[in-house]
Amino acid sequence: MTETIVVLVVLAAAMTAALVLRTYHRFMRARDRLVTHVRTTAPDIAVRHPTDTGFVADVLGAGVDVDLASLLRVRPAGVPEAEWFDQIIDRIRAQVPAPRPAPFALVQDRIMPLLRPMTYIALFERYPPALRLAWRSFAEDVAVTYAITAVDQRTIVTRGMLEAWAQSVDTLHTLAVQNLRRQTAHVLEEIGGRRLRYEHLDGFDATRILVADLIVPQGLQDPLVAIPEETVLLVAPASQRDSLQAEATSRHAASTRPLTPTLFRLSDWTQGTDRRVTNAAEAPGWGGGSTGERSTGR
Repeated sequence: MTETIVVLVVLAAAMTAALVLRTYHRFMRARDRLVTHVRTTAPDIAVRHPTDTGFVADVLGAGVDVDLASLLRVRPAGVPEAEWFDQIIDRIRAQVPAPRPAPFALVQDRIMPLLRPMTYIALFERYPPALRLAWRSFAEDVAVTYAITAVDQRTIVTRGMLEAWAQSVDTLHTLAVQNLRRQTAHVLEEIGGRRLRYEHLDGFDATRILVADLIVPQGLQDPLVAIPEETVLLVAPASQRDSLQAEATSRHAASTRPLTPTLFRLSDWTQGTDRRVTNAAEAPGWGGGSTGERSTGR
């Protein structure tokens, strides 16, 4: 009898250990798949390191502890895994605290515009309202966002920051472009003046299309501008449109930080003209582009 009880106890212990091991392996496999899903679909989230119950994610500079073990126990039935992973990602984003912005007077000289693809804007629309970006339209597939610059660091400007500063996107845009003009003047001094190619100078290369009157070589007939990547701006005369378009398309397709393969036309350089950037495929001169025609964020 005693031997039978011992055998049963041993069997029960073995079955329990096997169940625990199976559950642990299930957890590990689920974590690996979730991490892969995050890295594939959520470029705003970085997996910092694993934990016993999941992992720690870095989201907009904040650390978020993801307790996957608890989430596995309450996983809704019938929901496809990819959809469930997306729900977890939404939970991660919802846990990010809204930043406390520095006083506007302390940062206004360091606020810069920054061109981003519209897909980047859409990504932040998944966050709580205070963490969504302040932005305005530049072209169909490109938006102007804003960043507070520091040494080796940028802090994106959110709608919550605008509300705290009691500023509008339009006011912010005017200030940011003024700051960009000043910085561009310094960059041009360092590189010896205007040129046809601006690449990987300070991260605002493509954004300088907003101050094209400062960077396009003087005397260039009917200039076209390409911004295939966030850190690349190319200038060429309209007579070289085909080669410029081919390079823009190729670089956009190969880039890890693509912007747009579209070419933009610049013309009418008379003093005092409200300079605008126009999609070269849509209009022959100024005034038809979308720059500044739509704003959002406040």
